Amino acid sequence: MNEPYSSTGLVGDDAAVASPRGLLGLWQIVFLVISAAAPLTGMLGAVPPAISLGNGAGIPGAFVIAGVVLLVFSVGFASMSRHIVRAGAFYAYITAGFGRPIGMAGALVALLSYTCIQIALYGLFGFFCTVVLGPLLHSAMPWYLYSFVCIAIVQFTGIRGIDLNSRLLGVLMCLELGILLLLSVAIVMHRGGPDGLTLEPFAPRHVFSGHMGIAVMFALASFIGFEATAIYGKECRDPKVTVPRATYVSVSLILVFFAFVTWAIVCAYGVGNVVEVATKQPGDFWFIQSTKYLGGGVTTAMSLLLLSSIFASLLSFHNTIVRYIHALSVEGILPAALDRLHAKYRSPYLASYLQTLSVAVPVAGFVAAGSDPFNIVFSWTSALGTIGIVMLQAVTSFSVAAYFRATRKDTRVWHSLLAPVLGGFGLLAIGIVLIGNLDALSGSDSPIVRAFPWVVLAVALAGVALAFVLKRTRPDIYARFGQ
Repeated sequence: MNEPYSSTGLVGDDAAVASPRGLLGLWQIVFLVISAAAPLTGMLGAVPPAISLGNGAGIPGAFVIAGVVLLVFSVGFASMSRHIVRAGAFYAYITAGFGRPIGMAGALVALLSYTCIQIALYGLFGFFCTVVLGPLLHSAMPWYLYSFVCIAIVQFTGIRGIDLNSRLLGVLMCLELGILLLLSVAIVMHRGGPDGLTLEPFAPRHVFSGHMGIAVMFALASFIGFEATAIYGKECRDPKVTVPRATYVSVSLILVFFAFVTWAIVCAYGVGNVVEVATKQPGDFWFIQSTKYLGGGVTTAMSLLLLSSIFASLLSFHNTIVRYIHALSVEGILPAALDRLHAKYRSPYLASYLQTLSVAVPVAGFVAAGSDPFNIVFSWTSALGTIGIVMLQAVTSFSVAAYFRATRKDTRVWHSLLAPVLGGFGLLAIGIVLIGNLDALSGSDSPIVRAFPWVVLAVALAGVALAFVLKRTRPDIYARFGQ
């Protein structure tokens, strides 16, 4: 039986972060969230392998399926956000539904997963800097120097407050969405490629062909970051209204945009040719069509915007992890000093420094080991992070149904039961596909990669054990957790 849960009141310095002038509106949260999803990075990085290893020309349908699953998940997630406003949204919701031990497991898995995603993106940023900036600057600077410069810039920017971050991310997001939209519109205006403009990519015979599960797996990975809407609840205006709206708007925009852009690129190559090109030329898959329809100058701009897209995602995830660290420090799980706010910027600056350290040290470890920035740093850590986040989403969805069943605070059947349960099973199914196809997701069949699901499970069990230790030794902290 779950312990009593209370969602009222703010604890300690968390109240200070709750409303540093109520800065964030709907669209600022949407900018933060879509920036984390990194549309340009997702399209350039995930679409070619999703086509070649997944369902081929049916890739737009895979994005629709992934988006619909997440929209169903969002119904319960948004309903929960009207009753519980916490920076550590995942673990707060899990605690509310399943109790503190499972909630503590969720907290540790969230920290592990988001940190792994950020490490992966630093590796990806360094790799693409050598590819894009190296030739332009006539420089042979190694990837990790670019990565460490980026770490410093993210720290410098992140500590200067969420308002500045949201405005900067809004600009970068508009640029990366704009260039993908420009290419897609150009393809449409030229009536596509050899097959013209066709709706065949959405036909069931293509969507459900090949390895559809692998395609949905890559598609879902491209959405990661949208769940951050609830994390900013205490920093936005009227969170009980803004957070649900931001969640629906973010997922809907990403779904429609990804489906349209992937449909356009499939039409550009033709249903019968797209798999061959994605398999043989994955790195140039998008740039070939960009050069054809928009010219070399815009293609160069696209490659530069790829770097800004990765940076925007890094900054967004930095903000997400900082808020998790701050929330855990307020509750006494992490040192109390981490809840201090910067006198000028009102940001959790010590939590920000800890977050930066938590990614700088592993990146330095990869450098010392001589790891490849793309095939190891990015591919491996992104696979580990994706498993953790998808499983967290599934557990969160089930916890929403458990919470409303116990409290009766929302008696709408669709919002409080059917959607959370359906979303949970959908995400659980995708998580099983992820685990069964780790070699495709990570690009490696290493025993280390195969152990990733066990790593996530071990961290979750460590969280459960920590909760029981706190219950026995520090009942005050245990009682405050997740509240």
